[in-house]
Amino acid sequence: MVLDPYDILAALGKPVPLDGYRQLDTAPAWSIAAAWILATPITHLTALLPAPEPATPGRQVPGPLRPLANRWIGLPALTTLIADDEPASPCQCAAPMAAEQDFFPPVMPPLTEAEVAWRLHRATAHPHLAAQLATAVFTAACTTQLDTVHVHDVALDGSTVTLHDHGLRRSCMTHPVPTWARPLLRAAALVWRLKTGTNGPLFTDPLESTGLPPLATFAESCKLRPPQPPRHKPRRRKGATAVPKPHQETVWPVCTVHYRQPWDAAEPERMYGCPYPPPHTQKTIDRRKKGWLPPDYGLRELQPPRWPLEPSL
Repeated sequence: MVLDPYDILAALGKPVPLDGYRQLDTAPAWSIAAAWILATPITHLTALLPAPEPATPGRQVPGPLRPLANRWIGLPALTTLIADDEPASPCQCAAPMAAEQDFFPPVMPPLTEAEVAWRLHRATAHPHLAAQLATAVFTAACTTQLDTVHVHDVALDGSTVTLHDHGLRRSCMTHPVPTWARPLLRAAALVWRLKTGTNGPLFTDPLESTGLPPLATFAESCKLRPPQPPRHKPRRRKGATAVPKPHQETVWPVCTVHYRQPWDAAEPERMYGCPYPPPHTQKTIDRRKKGWLPPDYGLRELQPPRWPLEPSL
């Protein structure tokens, strides 16, 4: 029996065929499959599916318990994803832990965390793409900060990751990686080590894939996005036929909460009516009852200035 790397990826729960490479070139698929196996505690795989059982009338096939399946999930951490400025040059600093800098990204409740993890582990076979979105989710980092992460910035066991910014925002920080995201970051780093053995940008593909979606587009394909502006709900008359809701385009705001001072941003922020993210401080954590949402979420008096005020004459 000849092994097929696509069968292995499918057994790992990854979508196939593998986009971004030449159709007849299986070398990238072998590297990616090896990275996933080494990054996860998987030791045995079945690549051959059993024959389907005959259908029984009235019998329901049990499935995984996913109350949030097929629903859009609004994550405050993604409110700060989009940025206009250029990434800083790589540095070799010993960045302090985020908690030491009084920085605490939004916490997801267990049900939401489990659903986000399920989607990211199955949305793509490309580790760097899944790891990049996962890091944005648990650090509330923007694309500019994500671009600074190199392979050496991830602990060998995937327990921490360091983001750099040269003090433009909140300075370089090391973030703890939640358990569900560690295999994603380990797999992204392993692809680099297996292919080149060099220290490259973690969230790029050393196998040189092409045509993959931008990060925001990938997030939308996973039905993950920032909390959206409130929608007007028209009143419906009694007895009227329900009209399906029209498709709503995802709004991606540009938020200056990353920056020490709002005027450091390349462009003014553009929220487009989206809720402002909660402050990422210990005070917010202390006031959060069960992790979602904090009592002071979106209050105007807690928001930094949207743009520098004009000096008074």
